[in-house]
Amino acid sequence: MEWLRKPIKFSRPQADYVRSYNYSFVQKGTKISINVLGKRIKVPFNANYLPFSLEDKDIKLGTAKLVCLKGHWFLHMSYTKAISEWQKEDNQHVVGIDRGLRFLTTTYDEKGKTNFVSGKSIAYKRKKYAYLRSKLQAKGTKSAKRKLKRLEHQENRWMADINHCLSKTLVERYGQNTLLCLRRLN
Repeated sequence: MEWLRKPIKFSRPQADYVRSYNYSFVQKGTKISINVLGKRIKVPFNANYLPFSLEDKDIKLGTAKLVCLKGHWFLHMSYTKAISEWQKEDNQHVVGIDRGLRFLTTTYDEKGKTNFVSGKSIAYKRKKYAYLRSKLQAKGTKSAKRKLKRLEHQENRWMADINHCLSKTLVERYGQNTLLCLRRLN
């Protein structure tokens, strides 16, 4: 019952905001007005990172998440944009991608070619991480818990890198103007 004595601590503060109710843009998009702890503040906002213009009427902003990461505050905004109908002539290739564990990706293109990327080495390394996790959890010491946390971050970074390299390889293989569809191929 020792866990009752220690309060739960959240290490990453964040807040969800609804457009026009909790947050809005002021001074031509250079500042954002947000609700924080019973008052409303205006903070500088850098719109250079947005893939659209705030004056664009086709863009509908949705909910946003304010996140603190390594001492910096980021606003993650969702938006909806209407696009024209898809035309087959706009794409050189249409490729279906199936994600899995035994094979990381199985791709099938419009020419009938199938490509498999083996996940054997990745599965081996994930089993190794799972084994280490089980040993550390069984130990239960303070240093084991610290090591477990480090191991978790290490595995997450490694898998993020694998996924990034995989997507980059697919884009390089099929080139520009390729429609990549994630789906079940079985």
